[in-house]
Amino acid sequence: MRRPSKIPAPRLIDDGSLWIMVAAPSIWAAHFLISYWVAAIWCAKIGGSLLDVRWIIAALGLASIVLIGLLALIAVRRYGGTFVIFEEITEDSRPARERFMGHVSLLLCVLSAVAVGFTVIPGLVMTTC
Repeated sequence: MRRPSKIPAPRLIDDGSLWIMVAAPSIWAAHFLISYWVAAIWCAKIGGSLLDVRWIIAALGLASIVLIGLLALIAVRRYGGTFVIFEEITEDSRPARERFMGHVSLLLCVLSAVAVGFTVIPGLVMTTC
């Protein structure tokens, strides 16, 4: 009986993995939930002013933007071309698929960074619960 050869599994974010497309929106969703949970718990337990919570929400937003930026760098490396929004990738080869995944990942990173910004704005503008 022949033993199957061990094929190394792809890393989580690189090497053809689809996780890079899910990672940026997941970071935004986690930021959204944590920011609103912190504000809700603060208002329910302490009440009054949101001035102290602003720094927590801003720090969470900055950390999320940094993580999304790192994912965008990976996506740019995977994309490997000039950034054109309406680019057609019609080839059916592994490099074309990698390029398409990089293109979609980069667009999702931009969208997620904008969404994090719009999530941080109410935390910075509102002063009372």
